[in-house]
Amino acid sequence: MGYLYLLCVAVMFSFGGTCAKLINPWFSPEYITFFRFFIGILFLLLLKLMKRQKFRPDFHAMLKLLPGWLFFGAICKWLAYLTENYGFAYGPSYGNIVIQPAQAVFITLASVFVFHEKLSYKKVLCIIMCTAGVLCISWNGRSLNEFFQKSIFLTLLFVVSGIFGGCHVLAQKMVADKMDIIDSNLTMFSISALFAVCPLIPETVGGAITGIRPDFSCILAILAFGFITGIGFYLNAKAIPLVPLYMVPIIQSTMVIFAILWGALFFHEKITGYIIGGTIVFLAGLIFLQLLNAADT
Repeated sequence: MGYLYLLCVAVMFSFGGTCAKLINPWFSPEYITFFRFFIGILFLLLLKLMKRQKFRPDFHAMLKLLPGWLFFGAICKWLAYLTENYGFAYGPSYGNIVIQPAQAVFITLASVFVFHEKLSYKKVLCIIMCTAGVLCISWNGRSLNEFFQKSIFLTLLFVVSGIFGGCHVLAQKMVADKMDIIDSNLTMFSISALFAVCPLIPETVGGAITGIRPDFSCILAILAFGFITGIGFYLNAKAIPLVPLYMVPIIQSTMVIFAILWGALFFHEKITGYIIGGTIVFLAGLIFLQLLNAADT
């Protein structure tokens, strides 16, 4: 079941760019980020209700014991989604495929500098492969002038999103054995939603969304994005104890294939040899990197 959960998560997150593109004509990246957290919280509360699961008696005690990691994880997740949604707004719907290798490389480097784990030459080679694949996708055969003026900025947005996502993973790891899966995600997402909504209050009061009447596809995308966020992270956390840890990012990386397919199918985005080649290179680097990390544990 663990592998099935992870595959479901990969398919769900591959629709992220599709949802953002459908919402973007009506709402800015800041609003999309807030909607994603808010609807995600509602789905987590619904899941909690369906499971008839109450908050643990020590829930408030855990909040007082782990405020640093909870706030750190929440802020990082807010920034991860904000940069990702900006990338979706101005780039292709499959642009977030670089997030996974960026996150894997960041976590590997963090393990070296924070936890003093060894960085072998093989891991360095894998990191170089991931970086080269990302640059190949970002370049996509364009002129160097266009690449450095536009493409590199969008790529950096997704890379930064991956780094913030890696920080959120680290925070989740630090609270995983002390809080329930749903409760920890609810707490972080609620804090993230507060950070996301505060900058929107002046704009909303000033009439930024007055008169906006989103179509059915936009409303459906908002609900789907929230569902992906809330239930996707729940399934991911549920799968981790059921499979070898190194298999988690490997199976999650299959989202790349789905994301590219959705972009071509729904938005007629062109799939070039540079995108295919870059995807193969960074997927290979990502898989070998996770296998090396697994061999060290």
